[in-house]
Amino acid sequence: MANTNRISVVFDYTSFLGTSCTKKWTFSDALVSFAPVFGTVWHDTVRDGKSHEERLWEMALQRLSSRRSDESNLVTLVKLAKLEGIQELKLVMPYSLEPEQINAIQARGEAEIKATAPEEFIITL
Repeated sequence: MANTNRISVVFDYTSFLGTSCTKKWTFSDALVSFAPVFGTVWHDTVRDGKSHEERLWEMALQRLSSRRSDESNLVTLVKLAKLEGIQELKLVMPYSLEPEQINAIQARGEAEIKATAPEEFIITL
């Protein structure tokens, strides 16, 4: 019998890259980056009203960096999704991933990746 309560979200990495390059830092963003404990408390108080997808997006804006490789960012994204309790992540990329990248992300992120289209992947956590 299939689990109908499976938490599945879509993450558009292309949109994320555009947003992260133009993100304006707020005081709370700066405080969270310097004092992660504050960030944990802060995010716990506001997370109740948000969807898994919204919370993953916000965590990604905090933790992923345009200075790191896409492969490294995707490993971090997989780990953040796991922390959020997400079991399946549909990833939309601006380009296709190389088999070596997929293998590295699967190994380091401890997840299974299946290509559903050249730029779309289902990641099972």
